[in-house]
Amino acid sequence: MAWDMTTIRLAYNPAINSMQWNVDMTVVRLAAGSGRGFKGLADEGPSVRLAFGNRRAEAMALDNEFTMRLAHAPGAQGDRTINKEDVGSPYDKPALLISYVYLKQFLAKKAKFVFRDWVMDSGAFSAHNSGTVITLQGYIDTCKMLMDTDPTLSEIFALDVIGDWKASLKNVEEMWRQGIKAIPCFHVGEPEHVLKTIASMYPKIALGGAVGFKGKDKWAEQCFSRVWPKRIHGFGFGAKDSIMALPWHSCDATNWEIGPCKFGRWNSFGKMSIRGSNHDLRGEVRYYLEIEKQARLKWASAMKKLESLE
Repeated sequence: MAWDMTTIRLAYNPAINSMQWNVDMTVVRLAAGSGRGFKGLADEGPSVRLAFGNRRAEAMALDNEFTMRLAHAPGAQGDRTINKEDVGSPYDKPALLISYVYLKQFLAKKAKFVFRDWVMDSGAFSAHNSGTVITLQGYIDTCKMLMDTDPTLSEIFALDVIGDWKASLKNVEEMWRQGIKAIPCFHVGEPEHVLKTIASMYPKIALGGAVGFKGKDKWAEQCFSRVWPKRIHGFGFGAKDSIMALPWHSCDATNWEIGPCKFGRWNSFGKMSIRGSNHDLRGEVRYYLEIEKQARLKWASAMKKLESLE
């Protein structure tokens, strides 16, 4: 389980030989580094960490480290790789992105998977392309159920209406009205004022609709220049160059399982003629986890700036 962390100072009062502090939050667990101890307590007080409970949608976007999410379709090639029986232990757990379109399959297999946490995408593009109809209220009801029952769900993306940014904004508003703090998405081709509007109204936004779009990295750069500092997710911005170019709050990638098994493109090995579904993709998972670490190092100061937005 992931924990949302914050740092406070404990003030020491020698007169009563006790520590006193006021925190306007619910404390679930208090932990202090044993190596630091209580040296210098009378001067500043030790730095401690407050670990908060289940990461719910209402606490989303408060984790100020870059997150690399692996988009996974249950039943696809990655099932074997993130299965508890195959990955062994210890194992660096990936963060997942699951489409609402594949939710039933994911929930059926979830107990067998090893992962850090997961976010739910509405799957609007997949539904649009396949002719599947997703109702807003059905999506909201499912989100509420998951928020109440699944502590590993950390973020929820709003239900888009493909080709209709006005309807998409109405969906976001309704989701928030019903208690779902959904993340809205700005798409390629939409008016610039839409980007500025959602950035001013919501704690985190997403950029999407850019897969296959020539010059998408330049487009993303232009979006950042208009609204950053802002927590921004990049749908389909899974290439290393794209991730390292901008201070994303999170991105997702599909190529960790599609690239090797469908096209023979392995990030960990290069171009190979080995395709098919029966492959161990742990090398691909580790590749993206390493990118996550590199991005966290590069953009550490930028993430601190996002933290100041609280």
